[in-house]
Amino acid sequence: MEFLLWIFLLIAGMWVFQLYLAVKQSQRFADQIKAIRTAGTTTSVGVGGYRYRGGRAFVALAQKDGIVTGARVLSGLSVFANSQPWEKPIGMHISDLVTGKGLENEKKKVIQGAQMAAKTLMDENSQT
Repeated sequence: MEFLLWIFLLIAGMWVFQLYLAVKQSQRFADQIKAIRTAGTTTSVGVGGYRYRGGRAFVALAQKDGIVTGARVLSGLSVFANSQPWEKPIGMHISDLVTGKGLENEKKKVIQGAQMAAKTLMDENSQT
């Protein structure tokens, strides 16, 4: 019985450690998004892909006057994944990203994330 208790404590400890690493990853991503956000820009994050089939991709876009000024992609299967700068959409209009124009050679989950982020930015621009 004591052995079973130690197993449960070990599993609980590993779960708490995993949650800690997930929080740290999200804080790192938030700090990296702040780096692409400059004066006068708005940012949005979109998600693409599936949790259990190939993983998800989180795409952060910053735009000013409908033109993408910065982009980062967070993609990976573990809490050790780190976002990478994404140069391809910089200078593109967000309406092109909503349709997927110019992103033909990217992974499907990155395209989906970029489309979601661009749609959010476009909706925000139409409200102002």
